[in-house]
Amino acid sequence: MSELRTFQREAGLCLGAGLIAATLLTLLARHPEVINGIVAGGLVGLANLVLLVATARRLPAGVGVRALQATGTIRYATMGALLGVLLIVAHVHPVGAVIGYALFPVATAAAGWHWLASPRRV
Repeated sequence: MSELRTFQREAGLCLGAGLIAATLLTLLARHPEVINGIVAGGLVGLANLVLLVATARRLPAGVGVRALQATGTIRYATMGALLGVLLIVAHVHPVGAVIGYALFPVATAAAGWHWLASPRRV
């Protein structure tokens, strides 16, 4: 398994664990109306993760700064539009959607730290 796929798997597992923990905390706080927003925001974060890894796999080594800026801009614009569509069309809870999507950077940071701390397999 490539390093990017391993990162994607570990970040996806961290994101799933965070979604389960956030859902349980909202249930304990007796706010079940937030759960649909948490799940929707988490799914947007998972789509962002998949798009991040797919873009990184397709870019050749030594690509210029402008190409990286363009792919990053397109990815963030896509995720912003998807989150906006979820909030407007699907009528999910906005605070829950922000909580669910905010788990994406936390999960990717945790997976990155785990990858850096693990011994390299050559």
